[in-house]
Amino acid sequence: MMNFMKLLTIGARRGRVETLAELCNAIGEGAAFIAQGAGYAYIRARSGLMGPRLMQDAGFGASMDRCKWEGFSAIAGDLILIVETELRPHGSVSAEFWRRLYREVLAAQAMPAHRAGAGWADRIADFDRALDAHLALPTRGVETLCEHGAEVLLEFAPVEDRIRKYDREMVVNNVKFRVIEHIDALRRRADWQALAAAINLEATQPS
Repeated sequence: MMNFMKLLTIGARRGRVETLAELCNAIGEGAAFIAQGAGYAYIRARSGLMGPRLMQDAGFGASMDRCKWEGFSAIAGDLILIVETELRPHGSVSAEFWRRLYREVLAAQAMPAHRAGAGWADRIADFDRALDAHLALPTRGVETLCEHGAEVLLEFAPVEDRIRKYDREMVVNNVKFRVIEHIDALRRRADWQALAAAINLEATQPS
């Protein structure tokens, strides 16, 4: 089960990413790290001195957990689209691979309490649609590809609706900064050619 409180240390990891399992881990850890960091940064900015007291409230804590998990699920999808862009120059990768990878990233974690019984079906459907649209377009920059996750994080943030609409730019920019930082680190860690070869090899194996 993902422990968000321990993920602040994950951002410092710099091991190589050369296998499909390592890619899955890098996406999941990155999405959780970004969702937690951006979510707490937003609430601290909005709550000020009341922040520590709010965090002690069980209901508020549950709302923050929901926000982080929903943000995680959306940001993971954004990161996969960005990785697809990075890998595109190294050869064609089927849409089915990216669909499966997203499901594996989600399945690697225990189902959060607020999703029990429902699962991630709606998020999976959203990702599949976003992937189809993404693959039909020329490559786009990281700044464009990470907006969806930021909007989901803001949608589930435990703040009043009357102020939420004014905070979109702040939250989107915060998430963008964190995603760009994570992708820059991933570019240094990843062997894109090795990953492309591993994906193509997997595609030739009998199911």
